[in-house]
Amino acid sequence: MHQLQVIYSYGNDKRQRYLSNMLKKHGFTVIDVHGEPDVDEKSVTQDEILLLPVAAHEEILNGIIPFIHSKTYIIGGMLPSYLTDICNSENARFLDYMKIPEVAIKNAIATAEGTICEAIKAGSINIQGSRCLIIGYGRCGSVLADKLNNLKAYVDVLTLESKDIAKAFANGYNKASYDFGRYDFIFNTAPALVITPERINTVKSNCIIIDIASKPGGTDFEYCKSRGITAKHCLGLPAIYSPETSAKIIFDEIIKYI
Repeated sequence: MHQLQVIYSYGNDKRQRYLSNMLKKHGFTVIDVHGEPDVDEKSVTQDEILLLPVAAHEEILNGIIPFIHSKTYIIGGMLPSYLTDICNSENARFLDYMKIPEVAIKNAIATAEGTICEAIKAGSINIQGSRCLIIGYGRCGSVLADKLNNLKAYVDVLTLESKDIAKAFANGYNKASYDFGRYDFIFNTAPALVITPERINTVKSNCIIIDIASKPGGTDFEYCKSRGITAKHCLGLPAIYSPETSAKIIFDEIIKYI
């Protein structure tokens, strides 16, 4: 049955291209909306599957709204609430694959690896032997801590959640010092302003800050720039560093639904 379905694939990052190719090999007809359609208009069914990338840009989201109807199936990652509200009002189906636990956990691995790559590229010292601060100890923070620990870094964790403090302690990580001047690398996963001017004033001049929290991040980037501190807001790392693996993670789950 699924061989008759057409999937409109939006976005053009490497992860989305790999995902489109996997779906084609599985028997679906996939149309790259940003490229030349490879099927005739007459072959498009009324049951439309719109495949969005993780955290699709406003331009893409606004572009698909007129096409949402009762036979539309929206599939994407980190779908905004206003889009899901429209889907509900139009009786359209939707799937946010980043809310599937298996996807979120496996995606954290790719995110952590990409985060470390960004730190290595930006820094001037080895990860091994460095002092690292991780702010937040959710899925991404906990995986990142383990990978840094495996690279023989000294890892401290800063989190306000008592259960996360207990988890970090059980895994052998120290509670962070509020003296940010101790750290060579600071990694933020918390989607709130936590790396404030007051804290930035205490960091070393060669400290590297890598922020992977969703927009707008948790770092005062302008103040870092004024102080000459390297601070990078790194989003979509799985699509940059491991697009094929990341696409396979999404494919394995969404195929169950379509």
